[in-house]
Amino acid sequence: MLTLRITHIQRERIVLNDLEASFPDFTGRGLVWTEVQAGQDPPDFISRGQSGPVGLELVEWLDGDQMTPAKSRESRRDQTHHVLADGWEQEYQPRNIRGAFPSLSDAGRVARADELPLRREFYAYATDVDRGWLTDRERWESSDCRREFPGYPLLTKYFTSINFVGGEPLGLCWIHQDGDGGAVDPYRPVETLKRAMNRKLEEYATPEKRGHLNAQGLIELDLLVHGGFNFFAYNTSSGHLTLEDIARHGADYYAVHPQRQVFDRVWFFHSLDSADDWNQLVGFAPGEGRVRWLTQLWPTLVVYRGASLLP
Repeated sequence: MLTLRITHIQRERIVLNDLEASFPDFTGRGLVWTEVQAGQDPPDFISRGQSGPVGLELVEWLDGDQMTPAKSRESRRDQTHHVLADGWEQEYQPRNIRGAFPSLSDAGRVARADELPLRREFYAYATDVDRGWLTDRERWESSDCRREFPGYPLLTKYFTSINFVGGEPLGLCWIHQDGDGGAVDPYRPVETLKRAMNRKLEEYATPEKRGHLNAQGLIELDLLVHGGFNFFAYNTSSGHLTLEDIARHGADYYAVHPQRQVFDRVWFFHSLDSADDWNQLVGFAPGEGRVRWLTQLWPTLVVYRGASLLP
């Protein structure tokens, strides 16, 4: 199958289209954005109206330093998923369990010699849990998180826990539940937002970039910080800060930045689609977890009406 790679500007056009679909005329002026050809930017987009051209630059809300280890964990998850889930239809079919969610230990990738024995241990253990589900006094309502696996040395080696979820069986599907452990800095997403804005502010404050922008006759230059699946998949979440909390910290940071006049308006847009296969598995409603969130950070903090964590 042929896979077509999209360019950077095509990815940014997807972001902008998503934003405009969720928040039509988010600028308040009905601007129509045209891509600036590679080599001629910044900015990424220009809208040419009667009053003069308005530029829009995009930057992703993403901590690149976390990408490499996150990609490594993703590779481990994919490999372990392959070991456990491929051909699950031929294994024991549960009567009481909807799904099983192992969390990986720090043991590294599953050794080739361990693949088949690990699979056998996993299904043997899951079978025991399923058969004892109705009389299990240790589980909490419809969930039972097991952290010890006596008699199952490979489960002990490769997993820190396995969370079993009860309900109408959909087959013993295996889906990873992140279990990296360790302390989580709740302000890491805030720092990621600050760094994204700071990078563009410092970059565009240089005489060379100012000269380039001035030559285009822009009457206004705006910045859009956008987040989405990459942040969700590869960056550490806050744990307790809401998007509004993060936006407020970002707005406070921007308001005192020495180069804050570089951009006339700054928005923070986060977009995430729901994983409806997961919702079905754990009993959530379709669309649960969908995010379309837009906040203006500068010159004033404004949470846009309709910004929601739900459909």
